[in-house]
Amino acid sequence: MNERVDGLVRAKVCGVRTPRDAVVVEAAGADFMGVILSPGYSRSVGPEQALAVFAAARARRVGVFVDESAGAVVRTAQLLDLDVVQLGGSETPEAVREVGGAGDWAVWKTLHADSGVSVAAAARRFAAVADGILVDSWDPRRPGGTGRAFSWAGVGREVRAAIGSARFIAAGGMTPHNAGAAVATLRPDVLDVSSGVESVPGAKDPGRTRAFVRAVRLAGAGGQQQ
Repeated sequence: MNERVDGLVRAKVCGVRTPRDAVVVEAAGADFMGVILSPGYSRSVGPEQALAVFAAARARRVGVFVDESAGAVVRTAQLLDLDVVQLGGSETPEAVREVGGAGDWAVWKTLHADSGVSVAAAARRFAAVADGILVDSWDPRRPGGTGRAFSWAGVGREVRAAIGSARFIAAGGMTPHNAGAAVATLRPDVLDVSSGVESVPGAKDPGRTRAFVRAVRLAGAGGQQQ
């Protein structure tokens, strides 16, 4: 469901690994906080660590999974009381539907721009089964979290037309410095950042995180970046 009834774009900070960083996200006023729950990534956390992270902040809980079985995703989502399940791999529409029907959480499906496939065409495949479509940049070595931007030209308009009332989330190389331009160009419902608010890899910087959320709020409300 799209929540931009107040004209605001929501801010999501992903890749949160510690309660300390959860407090940083909370203090910055982010709407969504994401943890990487599939193993093997630089910011992955286990369920026990995720519980401690989520307990430290009141932002809506997003769990990111990559090519996990639907059963495993559902069990972890129930354990962590997730608000959003984000599926970041090669999951099918059928898998998205199965996960979405198993609990009272939203399901966001990640799609990758610059992968040789029309992101709008891919979005249409999931429009009826996902509550949100997250567009990220493409790296053949990694399913997401590349830390670099994709070409924004026309993507927001095309994706919005393809997904109807589903939420549009934009990610990939976002920073406090380009957040305003990203909102103005892509017109997302949620802008997603991870490494762009870190001073060292894996640790959220309080000043950068506040600046990112502030930039998203200002741009989403029609303000101008300095």
